[in-house]
Order: sequence, then C-alpha cells, then structure tokens
Amino acid sequence: MAEKVKRGWLLPTGLFIRDYLLRHRSAYPQEIWRALKKERAKANIYCGSYQSFRVNYIYVLKKLGLIRPVRKEKAGNPKWFDRIYYEITPGKEMDPRWAHPQTAFNPIRGGPPYRRGYARAAKKRRVAVELAPITREELNRIWAAAEAFLREKGYRITREVMDSVVPEWTSEVALYSTFKERVGYTIRKAAETEYVSRIARRRIRLEEAPEPIRDEAIRVGRTLEREWLRTSS
Repeated sequence: MAEKVKRGWLLPTGLFIRDYLLRHRSAYPQEIWRALKKERAKANIYCGSYQSFRVNYIYVLKKLGLIRPVRKEKAGNPKWFDRIYYEITPGKEMDPRWAHPQTAFNPIRGGPPYRRGYARAAKKRRVAVELAPITREELNRIWAAAEAFLREKGYRITREVMDSVVPEWTSEVALYSTFKERVGYTIRKAAETEYVSRIARRRIRLEEAPEPIRDEAIRVGRTLEREWLRTSS
C-alpha cells in the first residue's frame, strides 16, 4: 500500500466540517472526524487523530463562533462521554474563516503572509473610527477606476463577481484614507479573486485556494497594486 501523504489542502478540514454540517444540519465531533477520515483515505491523504481534530478544529470553531452546540445524547457505553451535537451558527455559513480557522484563531500559527495580513488588519481596525463612511457614488467611482486599470492588464472580473465573492470589499475599502489607495486595494483584491477563480474554474475566495496558488495570487495582486500606486496621478 502506498504511504499516505500530508496534502490537507486538497481537502481542507475547516471547509469539510462546514459542508458536512450543511448537509446533515447537526453532527457530533467523532461522526465528522470519521467521515473526514473516510474521504481522505479514498484520496490516500493522511488524517490526524480524533484528539487532534477535536482540539484543533472543534474547539477552535467554537471559539470563533462558527459552530454552536444544539443537543446532548447519552453515549451507548456508560464509560464514554456524552455526545454533543453541533450546528453552524446561523449567518456564519459563508464566513471566510472556515478556510483557515486555526490561523484566524491565532495568526501566529500561520505563515508570515498571514501574520502580516492580520497585523495590518488590526491596525486598520484601530483607525477605522476616524474615517468617514463611503457613499455609493464613491464606491462606483473607485470600482470604475480599478476596472479600467484591470482591463488594461487583461483582467475581466466584473463588479457582480467581486460583490458576490468578496462582499466585504465595500466596507474594507473605507479603511484606506485616499482615493488612490482605495483603488489600489480594490485592484489587489479583484486580481487575487480572478486569479484563484481562474485556476479553480469556479468562483472562490482567496482563502479557499491551496497555499501555493494563494501565495501567487497575493504576489500578483500586490504587484498590480504597487504599479497603480506608482503610475496613477
């Protein structure tokens, strides 16, 4: 038998848990772990222990507020712990943290790009209160400028796709103080989204892509953002 390899990015645990709960509405941790183990065995992918799954995912997802307990059942064996069933917290079905819950819970567990990203986001949240909200007209102007630049570079992402895949862009763009920076941010996020979606052949968020593709999308997006900031008047 071929040795199982660690290719968890092919079947991300967080997204598997979400999809399993969407299909079954509620489930207990060991049930989900057994299903994950079975699916990974089919692809000859290594699956960690139940203890690791419970600590690194169930506990973390609870702390992030993505799942919540709904009922308890007595186990068949009196020596076993009771079964606690969980469901997805209403409204959290499309939360981007499902893709990388451990990094979302503790950025130190992610690579340098994650740590830098969370540090920048934290800094922006601190100054967000000082920035005025963006009007619909301003958002339209920002997108028009970003779209024109992206078209010159061969990108075809539309506003409709951007709004459906990265809906938070309309609020996060307000964290930048100038029109030029806001357009640069929009260019970066749009380019990242088109890059990973083109590879996946479907609309996906940056966080859902495998790490090598995600890293390249980030590089492409930042390159275009820097070019815009350097060349725009």
